[in-house]
Amino acid sequence: MPVEEITGIHFPSCNAPKDPGVICGVLDAVSACCSRHLLAGGYYTEQEAEDVLSAYQSGLSFCCEPGNVASDFIAFTAETQAKKNGLTAEGEVARMQRLLRWSLSDRVRCWSFGVLPGAVDALYCHCVSTRLPCGYLGCPSMLGGEASIVHVAGVNPVSALVVSAWIRQEMTASGESEAPFVFPLMVDLPSWHSMLQRHFGEL
Repeated sequence: MPVEEITGIHFPSCNAPKDPGVICGVLDAVSACCSRHLLAGGYYTEQEAEDVLSAYQSGLSFCCEPGNVASDFIAFTAETQAKKNGLTAEGEVARMQRLLRWSLSDRVRCWSFGVLPGAVDALYCHCVSTRLPCGYLGCPSMLGGEASIVHVAGVNPVSALVVSAWIRQEMTASGESEAPFVFPLMVDLPSWHSMLQRHFGEL
């Protein structure tokens, strides 16, 4: 299986099965990676980390579908911790993003200008197989004006890195062009919700 270099997370190769069980395995690996970094960064205690990760993993198979907010570990954790800490989910997401961005060597840039411009379906029409990882991992993506540039937007920087590597694989395998330049970007919670609706339908 191919692996995303920064996170060490494996994802299916082009010709491998991509059933819900396989996708849940990728989401599970993303959640474990996020949890390790958040614990190391002091976001929560070891017991809190164990409780949140366990709760997320136990419900993962029920929410594993394209564009489902609950399938993203950062969104899930934000809701859980916001209730506990008396803060907003948006504030919790921002705290986690800062920690994860630092621990991932600043490889995922922040996009703070609202929804990314561009046609919603341009990438998915150009390379149909990219819709699957984008939908299931909650990373709406689009062409940046031409087929050689792709922007991957997510609330979760770990997911954005994995999807970026996955898109690069799919587009290169299609044989239509050389490996594209893929840029993973973090967006805030409201922008992410808006983009999920635009790309994958009603939430």
